[in-house]
Amino acid sequence: MGTNRYIVAIEIGSSKVSGAIGMDTYDGIKIVAYASEPVNGFISKGVVRNVDETGNCLTSIINRMEAQMTNVCIEKAYVAFGGLSLHSIKSTVTKGFDEYTKIVPEIIDEMTVENDNIFSAPTGYQKVKVIPQECKLNGEVVLSPIGIPTKHIECNFLNLVIKEQYLKQLEESFSMSNIAIMDAFNATGIEAGIMLSDDDRRNGCALVNIGSETTTVAIYSNALLRNLVVIPLGSENITRDLCAENISHQEAEQLKIFKGYASESNENDSIPTKTIDSIISARVMEILQNVKYRIEHSKEVVNSIIFTGGGAKLKNIETLLNENLAGYKLRILTDISVNYHVDENLFLTKDAITPTLYGLLKIGKENCCREEIIAPATETSIPESLFANVEEKNPELPEEQEAVVPEPKRSKKSSRSNGGGNFFGGLFDNLTKKGKEFMNNITEEEAEDEEDN
Repeated sequence: MGTNRYIVAIEIGSSKVSGAIGMDTYDGIKIVAYASEPVNGFISKGVVRNVDETGNCLTSIINRMEAQMTNVCIEKAYVAFGGLSLHSIKSTVTKGFDEYTKIVPEIIDEMTVENDNIFSAPTGYQKVKVIPQECKLNGEVVLSPIGIPTKHIECNFLNLVIKEQYLKQLEESFSMSNIAIMDAFNATGIEAGIMLSDDDRRNGCALVNIGSETTTVAIYSNALLRNLVVIPLGSENITRDLCAENISHQEAEQLKIFKGYASESNENDSIPTKTIDSIISARVMEILQNVKYRIEHSKEVVNSIIFTGGGAKLKNIETLLNENLAGYKLRILTDISVNYHVDENLFLTKDAITPTLYGLLKIGKENCCREEIIAPATETSIPESLFANVEEKNPELPEEQEAVVPEPKRSKKSSRSNGGGNFFGGLFDNLTKKGKEFMNNITEEEAEDEEDN
């Protein structure tokens, strides 16, 4: 067996599915394989709509990455996804004592179990994770109550739920690719871990990812993730509105990317610059007004807004941000400095390795690949007498022989078990944490379903 540790990361997006393989080196992560494919409608707003086509896409990405390596077989992957399938519901558990009692981890364990028992997910949804918030005792709100004596404690929880059908569709798609899931994460939480500083989280901020079909708003305050909302609007809405001016989707996308907002007029443009500016301004304003509403509706103190995602790369978008979000400190963060380098045989674009993919590669700890060591061929001496009188001893071969068809590298469907009763490891298992983990390792993955908007 080989000694290398390969981490496989797969990001499920609304516009494309991307995969990367990384290795830990002395100077950071080394990217040794990469592949991506457009979704072409079989994933919409981050939700798998066509199971077969998504499975075929994953299979293609896995095969392409394996082809970039030597004698390596991908068996597992760390996965990040988002979209409209997740949302959060708050709950509270209280506990009283006859006399002052010091809070110990076991008490927190009991309250977490009680929350699991009393919380009921809405019909058609499945509870997948419990995220601890602050606790209130002795009239004070604290992040860690361990060691504090009290007669009464109140703990707040954020329960993540997901539509059961969406979960099944995503699970089946990965099963088709014959790849087990090591762990699954909310893409926004992974991205925030890479892009936000401790000061950003502590002082109150919103991380806004303007994607292709959705815009995700993650709100942080007092160092904790407080709210995550997915708005069903993205930069693709701009492209569609431009298409209404009787141009192709490809041409509309080119105008959006390369011309952008408030650019100089060009006689070669198929649409007047004034019309382009009007369409972009209207759509961006619609997105930003939704972002502003969600920030205000959260009732959290937000001092700064950090924009990321493909939509944040729109030319001259700063003008529209300042017009619609006055009063906030605004920052665009589309290119980040991360510590990775690329294998000399790979040719990647500057933004191929997204913050989410990089974050998955950093989180991954277990080897996801099997190295197949092929023994060198050895020469064997053949006695000269072995082929003596071969014409007399060799029977006649049949005139026709059935062709031998080699098996495909990776089948489209697989009956391989994905590691137990629950498909997604860390994201959906272990709903009850130990007391110390409860207070010290607060998970930063939560979402709110906005399909009804």
